[in-house]
Amino acid sequence: MSTPGSTPGSTPGSTPGGDDHAGPAPAADPQPAGHQPGYTVVLLDAALDPVAPARPIVEVADPFLTGWLGPHWRRADPPFLLLLPYPSDDTGIGGDPPLAYASDAIGYIQVRVHIAGHWHYRHPHTAVEVLGPGVRAWVQALDPAERRRVRAFRIDGPGIERLLHIPAPVPLGVAEVTPYARGERPGFRIRPIPPAPPPARRLADLGAAPPPPGFAEAALHTGFVKVVMEPVVAAELERDRPFSDQVEQGGFLVGEVFADADAPETFIVLVRAAVPAEQVGASFLHFTFTGDSFDAIKARLATEHQGAVLLGWYHTHLFPATDAMGLSSIDYRLHFTTFRIPWQVAGLVNLDGPHRVLRWYVRRGEDMLLCHHQTRGARP
Repeated sequence: MSTPGSTPGSTPGSTPGGDDHAGPAPAADPQPAGHQPGYTVVLLDAALDPVAPARPIVEVADPFLTGWLGPHWRRADPPFLLLLPYPSDDTGIGGDPPLAYASDAIGYIQVRVHIAGHWHYRHPHTAVEVLGPGVRAWVQALDPAERRRVRAFRIDGPGIERLLHIPAPVPLGVAEVTPYARGERPGFRIRPIPPAPPPARRLADLGAAPPPPGFAEAALHTGFVKVVMEPVVAAELERDRPFSDQVEQGGFLVGEVFADADAPETFIVLVRAAVPAEQVGASFLHFTFTGDSFDAIKARLATEHQGAVLLGWYHTHLFPATDAMGLSSIDYRLHFTTFRIPWQVAGLVNLDGPHRVLRWYVRRGEDMLLCHHQTRGARP
């Protein structure tokens, strides 16, 4: 089911790790929704019958798009919304009443803002994230009798009913575990083993300078982790490594971690290598790892990077960097569920034609904050 608006030169299911590790082919192409007639959002009751007249999907997405991108998205070349046939774990909107999302085959919407030959934004979000604010405002504006009936919402439009679920890549060595009955427990317990405390070093020991005064106090910044890159890593990520301009790519960061001897309870990570991930997930949607990705990096740590540890991950975004847009909600979810050691970091490379911007983030509470970064030996 080919439609206009598919990303040129890419197919859903291609992977950022290269042609050797292609992901599963999808059952249907993306559906172009922006500036296209016929795609609507419908409010449903408990029997999945419409409660109110359908609204155009762009109208419902407007609160999210304007809040996230500002009003200039309205000048984008069509189509600026692509409905992606990949299921998502984001299946409803909380609140009173909670609302279920009934178009589960369309788990994501890629937002594309292309104006006058230049990409301003190109990234997927869950369908619930894009439509949720508009749906909630719509429900609140209904009369009380209609509002009490609303229990779900869905997307309607050409071809939606023919979209199928896409299976995720299945890693090797999977075993099914039968759930225990109520009150039963296994005869063993699993608990995480905390990492050993890292040795103490100073930034000066690594040929690095302290962050500028006030950096950690700025909004959305932190001094919890300072990132120092070996020159070869900085050159690759900032300039030399070829990255696709069609699909997100990424991998693992390896090196050393130290307790900062000059700032108690903070850390320095020394990034010695940025290793492209193997066996990654479908990158038309977003960058993701599989269990086999981690098996491969563990093997490389044991052979090619002895003594190094897994510092975190990096990946690309296919649009220019702005202060307002860093890691996406999808990136947050990946980091929070996968890289759980407090000092593990996420590197983000924004691609804008030949120009790149590299930023580093670490988790603090429920947010990802900017870290100061520099190249080893490049002290001012």
